[in-house]
Amino acid sequence: MKKFRLASVVAALAAGAVIALNVGVGTSSGAGSPHNVVLVYNGPSVPNTHSAPDTAAFTSWCDSECVASVALPAVDASTGRVLGTMYVWTKNLDLTGGPIRFGEFIWFELTNGDIYVHSGEGGTVGAVMDASVKAPTHLNGAPGAVVAGGGDGIIVGGTGKYSKWTGTYTDRTFVELNFAGGPNYYDQLLFSINPN
Repeated sequence: MKKFRLASVVAALAAGAVIALNVGVGTSSGAGSPHNVVLVYNGPSVPNTHSAPDTAAFTSWCDSECVASVALPAVDASTGRVLGTMYVWTKNLDLTGGPIRFGEFIWFELTNGDIYVHSGEGGTVGAVMDASVKAPTHLNGAPGAVVAGGGDGIIVGGTGKYSKWTGTYTDRTFVELNFAGGPNYYDQLLFSINPN
């Protein structure tokens, strides 16, 4: 009897662990409804040197006004495994008083396919934080500041497993800006891509 109960508990815990892992990597449930993809990144910024995606959604959004921004590892939040790369383009940078505002297009090139999202014209926003609240910790003494921000937007296309996805995404982050010209640092960058 005790062996049977222990085996049942172990089986239930194992099933729960599999379900928890599946949510992070964008797998489907038995009913066929997709789960959200949750990605994280902590590390230095890396310039985006990738060619732009050849999609109508990117061409329409960019309208020859966007610039390549960063390319970062797409790390599964639940397993810590690298699932691919995030490529970002931005436009309409607005630094005139108030919060920093810009639009961004993100191409998530993942192992099971690509997801394309954008925040509209100026849907990503950030504000410089007071150093007494959150000071830079990864700039090795270089002058800088932390910007807290994020954005919300829509899924505008995909390939492979994500080819039929529509829905929204949310990103939140602290970016440590390096005023000495060195790389900026992403501290707790979080993406949640939520299909309908």
